[in-house]
Amino acid sequence: MIDAGTGLSRLVENAELLEGVRTLDIVLTHFHLDHVVGLAYLPALPLSEPPRIHGPGKRLYGVPTGEILGRLLGPPLFALDVPELASGVEEIGEGDCAAGPFELRGRIQRRHNDPTLALRLDDALTYCTDTAYDPGNIDFAKGSRVLCHEAWYSEDAPREESTHSSSRQAAEVAREAEVERLVLIHIRPGADESPLEAEAGSVFARSMVGADLVSL
Repeated sequence: MIDAGTGLSRLVENAELLEGVRTLDIVLTHFHLDHVVGLAYLPALPLSEPPRIHGPGKRLYGVPTGEILGRLLGPPLFALDVPELASGVEEIGEGDCAAGPFELRGRIQRRHNDPTLALRLDDALTYCTDTAYDPGNIDFAKGSRVLCHEAWYSEDAPREESTHSSSRQAAEVAREAEVERLVLIHIRPGADESPLEAEAGSVFARSMVGADLVSL
């Protein structure tokens, strides 16, 4: 699982999503609340052992991931501490590491309020969220089957351009990286998705807006 926003509740509401799953690895791109607050659902997951969390705390901010999460989880903000919620907390360093069956790589994105980490899992998926347009992600995503890239706004309705990407910019990364498919993610809540998909599709035909529980 990549990031742990409130969508993590889907695994509680739809227990069949974890059918046959023995272990779960959660990989975090950064620690803004909308990407970690769902960790509070972990005690309710039907797993034989708690998930393992991988985070970029040391690499991005020089602070261990467990320490950062400890500021959010634990009394008086939450009843359980990090060691009670996770079977382990591992750092995503500069080299390749393993997350479940995948080889995981990260690339620092510095075009957000705080640095975030772009992720690549083998050649299956590259995941770029919470970043303004970053041309360095083109080489990072080169040849991926799927690129999930944030699309916070369309070019005709710009919003927070210094910290987020437009759907056209996401499509430009997809086109130059020669991926097979672009999935627009991190859509602004309440935004009309139709202009985002149309704008991306005018640059890169194999574009779609991501939806809850869609299978790729």
